[in-house]
Amino acid sequence: MSDIQFVISEQPEELALAAQLIDGRDDNAHPLDHQVFFDSRAVILAKTLEGEIVGCAAIKAGKGTVGELGYLVVSSHYRRQGIAQGLTQKRIEVAKALGISILYATIRAENTSSQANLLKAGFQFWRDYLSIRGTGNTVGWYYLALSANVDAEAIMLSLVGDRIQVV
Repeated sequence: MSDIQFVISEQPEELALAAQLIDGRDDNAHPLDHQVFFDSRAVILAKTLEGEIVGCAAIKAGKGTVGELGYLVVSSHYRRQGIAQGLTQKRIEVAKALGISILYATIRAENTSSQANLLKAGFQFWRDYLSIRGTGNTVGWYYLALSANVDAEAIMLSLVGDRIQVV
């Protein structure tokens, strides 16, 4: 993986290519809202030394000290090389630089690769909830406290709202 660079990008051309990569993912459960993606707090690209975008991930839009991870995808030709883990580690570094004190992510129950990626990066599983899209899918909620004085339980409760917990 030493030939892969993890970089923040705000360049419209690169963001459009990253959006195409997300649109083409093989588990696309719902279409990407391109404007919401472009408005992310930070988009991280995984690029070859030749400049080919082979993966991307983001800290979604928002402000304040809570950040949501999303949009992680790696080109099928580059999987199982640690790129997803590199994208997650870079997002953690960027989150710290942005003053974010807690990161969270929601992962569908069947997406065991993404679950393992987060756990390997130090995230904690919090709880399962039903998807708010009415699909009946179970979605796991994960978090990573980036500072010592974070009340993760209170923050996570504020984020889930009136979703139905799966027990």
